[in-house]
Amino acid sequence: MRLPDPHRSRAVFIGVGGYRHLPQLRGVHAGAAELRNVLTDERYGSLAPRHSLLVPENAGREEIGRTLATAAGEADDLLLVYFAGHGIYLNELYLTFADTRSEEVRFTGMEYRVVADLVRDSDASSKIVILDCCYSGRALAQRMSAATDLAAEVDIEGAAILTSAPPNRSSNVLDGERYPAYTLRLLDALRNGIPGAPELLNITALHRHVRRAAKAQGLPEPQALSHLSLDELGLVRNRAVQPQQPTAAEPFPKDPAPGTRTPTRTPTQPPAPVPPKAGPAALEEIARSAKSAQPAERAQAYQQLLGEIAAGRVHPGPIHPGPARPQPQLSQAEAPHKGLRAALTFGLHLAYGPLMAFFVVAVVHDLVAGDTTRSPLGTTGYVVAGVVLMAVAAVFVGLTEFAVLPRNKTFSSAGVGSFLAGVGSVLAVDLNFWPLAISAIAVGGCIGIIRALRRSVSTT
Repeated sequence: MRLPDPHRSRAVFIGVGGYRHLPQLRGVHAGAAELRNVLTDERYGSLAPRHSLLVPENAGREEIGRTLATAAGEADDLLLVYFAGHGIYLNELYLTFADTRSEEVRFTGMEYRVVADLVRDSDASSKIVILDCCYSGRALAQRMSAATDLAAEVDIEGAAILTSAPPNRSSNVLDGERYPAYTLRLLDALRNGIPGAPELLNITALHRHVRRAAKAQGLPEPQALSHLSLDELGLVRNRAVQPQQPTAAEPFPKDPAPGTRTPTRTPTQPPAPVPPKAGPAALEEIARSAKSAQPAERAQAYQQLLGEIAAGRVHPGPIHPGPARPQPQLSQAEAPHKGLRAALTFGLHLAYGPLMAFFVVAVVHDLVAGDTTRSPLGTTGYVVAGVVLMAVAAVFVGLTEFAVLPRNKTFSSAGVGSFLAGVGSVLAVDLNFWPLAISAIAVGGCIGIIRALRRSVSTT
């Protein structure tokens, strides 16, 4: 088990309680701030304060969207997103902000699927989303199995979703408590530790503790989906495990210079003795079930493994520093090659769009006119269609770059945008090289300007 690399991890904490058009929620923003403080604690936490952003309580959809997109783009190791506030279910789950109106939630709130898309598309090796809001279980309702109340399937390797309530239940802020009920019990586990748990607390241990505490007090039962790989990632040190010798708190080191290796944080407690392990046959059976194509069988294998660990027949092994999946640091000589590869990939995306546009227009014209080489198209219909397609390309590029539309490595803004612009330029001008090249250059320039503006906004 390991802690995340604080330099390559990003976290966003969103707590909204001061609504202008919805009922106020007590202690929500303060709870988000306290959760950030615990996770960035110098001795027991795992995140760097400079890379863990507490969003202002009065922030709107646009500012929060930019913040999430920036964090998702920068994270390489852990990406953590926490939201607490009102949740509204209107055919799908909406997260609400200070200026959200219930009758205009589609325009003033944010669909959870937008957050899910940003998290899914991030290059982070581990991704955790924590939702403390009404109907938060809707975020995972479609992936839950009727045979189990824990994780049935998470189709993204290294991802976990924790919710404060089932799909049809509300979350609570109890009388006399400073923070929302779920967040308060999560903070209790983080601040006080879990007796009997390992030195590093992972998502599974935290979820099981919070769920037991919620059920004991009659609160809505928290839900979770978690990929097995998250069991090897600790979020904090377990404060219930006392070190043999007191150690001074060590502040987070400064970000390393380019080309140097990132220092790792090693646990202060020596590993506990390894208890007797389960027989090879039992472990092989669990391993086979864990690789099954059926989600229910994988969930059952997960539960069996937890039972073996709880019974002491299986031990996850000694705590060791370093990432679970080694990611070698780039040397100074290798760093330029990474930038060159990124530039070549972007150029390839710009190039395949006009190429596809050329073939599409040539084939269509061949079917209509019987000739793949045609004279300039000067008719009003072609020109209007070309102008409209170029406008659609511009809108698509803008929406994709600002994370309003989903984006991945294949369905990229550069590729699709240059394809639409290429078709439009050919229809409006002619089937020659120069309009295709100009369309690709224009799309690339627009993307460059948009990304430069986003970086300048995020750094101010």
